[in-house]
Amino acid sequence: MAILKDDTSYTHVIAIDFGTGASGYGIAPMLVEAGQKPRIEVFNPCDDLDDQKTSTAILFDDEGNFLAFGTHALQRYAEILDDEESALLFQSYKMHLLHMDENAVSLDARELPLMKVISESLKYIADKAVEKLTEQIGKVINSKIRWVLTVPALWGEDHKQFMRKAAMNAGIIDSLNSPNLLLSLEPEGASIQCREDAEENIRNSLDKDKIVMVLDCGGGTVDITVHKLMCEPEENFLCEEFLPSSGGCEWGSKYVDAHFEKFLEKLFGEELYADYRRNALARLEILKHFEMLKRKFNPGKEERSRLQLSYLGDDLSSSRLKELIEEWNSNIPDPLIQLKKRGASGIDIPPTLMKSFFEPLFEKITEKVNELMQESVSSKGEEINFIFMVGGFSESPYLKAVIKETFEREDLHILVPRRPQVSVIRGACLFGINPRSITSRISKKTYGINTLTTFDPEKHPEEKKVIIEGEEF
Repeated sequence: MAILKDDTSYTHVIAIDFGTGASGYGIAPMLVEAGQKPRIEVFNPCDDLDDQKTSTAILFDDEGNFLAFGTHALQRYAEILDDEESALLFQSYKMHLLHMDENAVSLDARELPLMKVISESLKYIADKAVEKLTEQIGKVINSKIRWVLTVPALWGEDHKQFMRKAAMNAGIIDSLNSPNLLLSLEPEGASIQCREDAEENIRNSLDKDKIVMVLDCGGGTVDITVHKLMCEPEENFLCEEFLPSSGGCEWGSKYVDAHFEKFLEKLFGEELYADYRRNALARLEILKHFEMLKRKFNPGKEERSRLQLSYLGDDLSSSRLKELIEEWNSNIPDPLIQLKKRGASGIDIPPTLMKSFFEPLFEKITEKVNELMQESVSSKGEEINFIFMVGGFSESPYLKAVIKETFEREDLHILVPRRPQVSVIRGACLFGINPRSITSRISKKTYGINTLTTFDPEKHPEEKKVIIEGEEF
């Protein structure tokens, strides 16, 4: 266990948000001038111009040597396949850690040790962060950096220990218990960020004793924490855990993709779907196209979701696609989920069918939120006042609409930060500056000790007596 070191020992915080679908890092100086907000900068490890995070993807050559990370890995992999060569591309591999799998599985079904895959990912991001900080301040002394790694609140101690070991293998820390590495629970960090970065009118309504739920919807997990504010709006952030952290481990946006691929399996049939799974480049491009449709989908607002399937090339001719659509429509009489062919290789996915990819996840999320709202009243006698939606999945217009429609009322406000995808990184930086902002957590487990005393008929009721190895207790 790491011992919290004096904050004055550090000059900067570097926070790494290693996510299932996307990753990034933030840098903040420890020194915050009186009356000023901390200066936090969020960066994309691949320096992409369009976002502050990059895809969580990593590429190794056939011998297991690191080649590239993020969008660079995706681009390099496409080039390798075009040259009819091979490499190991890993995506969504953080989910292997959830199940404590020994190996991660690449897109072409080969394996490497999960520790190696995650350690190399952290090393790439950490190296980029140190490089960026060096550009800003000159020489960087690692012992003066407080590192923060974000982890889901649902993870157990074995998962957290794995991440510490991965950070050590990546060269971020020298030992497992190094004091300059903190683990920040993702929704806890977001809770800090939501208060600190809120508009003035919102911040002023976040009074002491208000109950705040943070709904952190990411690529793999949906983490939920409920906090009670222990500070007034003008004071430094302080809160305590009000209900135990909860959520679901397979409720994130990547599982919308999983439901979409189940649809493709039904549409394509066994043989063509097997070709689709083998054609790694085509699958990457189709999922990338679906990602764009998924991000903007909002029933009633964006009626047309046109999917391009040309990436399959000769495996799916225009005439074959027409046959598949006709077969689908003949087997599915409901006109609301029938398909239309567009051009030589496109299909229009109707809104009802698109909704079906999201709804199994939304049912689990809304059920859990409702359960926690009831528990807040039944066990604590207090109602939740705010729900903050953070994480990349919270950028979905459809998810936002469902949560607002289901839960928003006059005394319960649903709020989404301007950039929910980077709330966790910014919050992790704030947690690194002041780790004492979370005053208490509710233990997930407790210890009990069973004791027995010698049975005394003058003191003890007969019905409570037990006999063990001939002795009365």
